[in-house]
Amino acid sequence: MYLTRLRIKDLALVSLIDVEFPKGIVAITGETGAGKSTVMGSIQLLLGERADISQIRHGCDKAVVEGVFEFEKGVDEERIASLAEEGFEVSITEPLIVRREINSNGRGAAFFADRLIGVKKLGELMAETVDIHSQNAQQSLTKRNWQRRSFDHFAGAEKQAGEVQALYTECKALREELEEHRSRERELLRREELWRFQVEEVDKARLKEGEEEELLEREKSLSHAEEIRELLFSLESGLGDEEGSPLSLLKQTNRSLRQLSGLYAPAEEWEEKFLEIIGALEELGSDASRATDKINADPGELAMVQERLELIETLKKKYGGGVKEILEETEDIKSRLQEGGSFDERREKLEKALSELQEKLKESAKKLSRARAKAAPAFSKAVEAEIAPLGMSGMRFKVEMEKQEEIQSTGCESVEYMIANVGQPFMPLQKIASGGELSRLTLALKCLSLGGNAVQILFFDEIDSGISATVAASIGKRMRLLGREHQVFVITHMPIIAACGDVQYSVEKSVENNDSFVRINPLDKNSRKAELARMLGGNEKEAQSYAAKLLSKNWEEDL
Repeated sequence: MYLTRLRIKDLALVSLIDVEFPKGIVAITGETGAGKSTVMGSIQLLLGERADISQIRHGCDKAVVEGVFEFEKGVDEERIASLAEEGFEVSITEPLIVRREINSNGRGAAFFADRLIGVKKLGELMAETVDIHSQNAQQSLTKRNWQRRSFDHFAGAEKQAGEVQALYTECKALREELEEHRSRERELLRREELWRFQVEEVDKARLKEGEEEELLEREKSLSHAEEIRELLFSLESGLGDEEGSPLSLLKQTNRSLRQLSGLYAPAEEWEEKFLEIIGALEELGSDASRATDKINADPGELAMVQERLELIETLKKKYGGGVKEILEETEDIKSRLQEGGSFDERREKLEKALSELQEKLKESAKKLSRARAKAAPAFSKAVEAEIAPLGMSGMRFKVEMEKQEEIQSTGCESVEYMIANVGQPFMPLQKIASGGELSRLTLALKCLSLGGNAVQILFFDEIDSGISATVAASIGKRMRLLGREHQVFVITHMPIIAACGDVQYSVEKSVENNDSFVRINPLDKNSRKAELARMLGGNEKEAQSYAAKLLSKNWEEDL
């Protein structure tokens, strides 16, 4: 992934900067105090660095920094997939826009792929995107993970390290599965007696779905039997054939209707309907009669029904839910109790599989350790040879590998880079190396681990602090090598380093209308020659001549 465009608005002394960058090496130059640090600061904001309202240009309400990044096919597919898992819909063919806003009210905002996110989250997403190296910041070199990965790349042990990590992950997952299985087994043993009692009690109760509703209806019938019989008898009497009953009166009316139908044709249909009504009432009377015979005010049956309902209610309160839920839970408990018989067998299989996998991990980690131990001396010599021309001649370097008590995802040992000045003991490099030395160490190490660097954008600030022209030339050559696989930004005061850039930009501070402004200008061949001559100083004619030589790259022949 490469930074192709940077837009800065109302940040520090910048009113507006909108500049595009190519791949390769981007050299940024300018007078001391011209505002080159603003460019660095804007990049750090895009990486999730803390913002402050003092960074807003005087008289403005907010500052905005926006970076446009392009993905590279064959390189960034894994990054795209990772972002997709985070919920960001990005495409390999579309630019990624990252923006920070600093508001004067103290409420800043961060945007990633047009989504508002927290600054901390922005830092996580932009990790391993831009690597900054300056007097005060070394983003990767001092990180143990990067040291280990770069060393494994040099040792040709990346595949082996990947195998160790994969086996470790498998072991961890299997160990967690085994622990979960043991936990379930302990839970089963702890609750087995209670579960068996519940199964026995529920099975003994012989519960059935829908039974409770039927019993409640039966209880109601038994409790009101006498009242129901009286009402049924009254209904039956009203629908009987006794003289004066409603039904007998209807039958008399029907006789009149029959005579009418013989005289008046429409009445025939009326008679049919009337007969249907009489038939329905007769049937209803019969139903009432049969129902009366069935109603039995049996106290014994009522007691049995109520006892059954009490049992169901007790089980509902005891086990929760209704009859259906109790039956379902009981079936589930039966399954778990049956499963208990296979717990030992399953546990033994898991323990055997874990033991075999741990043995594979152990052997794989040993292979990785041997590869590291074999490569360490050669790597130390290569680093010392690489940093000697960079102004660190005589400085010793080694890879410290400390055996860990247990195998980790990274292997049997920790990996840490150590350096030592002449006559001094080895120390972790961040404890004794200066900011400039760390930057040059980073340059050397990244050149040695080309192809193994996840970070594609490198930013070097003041890597040339306190060095000679000869050292600067060595730095330039290595940057050119690094620029084949990375986008490299370098802020420099050394014309030799600046001349190594594929492109060059000049940062200038000017005063207009009693106000200060910082601008960054892309330089063409002529303006670049003039900028290099300014940096060289001295006799103008000689400076111009040497600047032309630097741009022609003929100076490399003198090294």
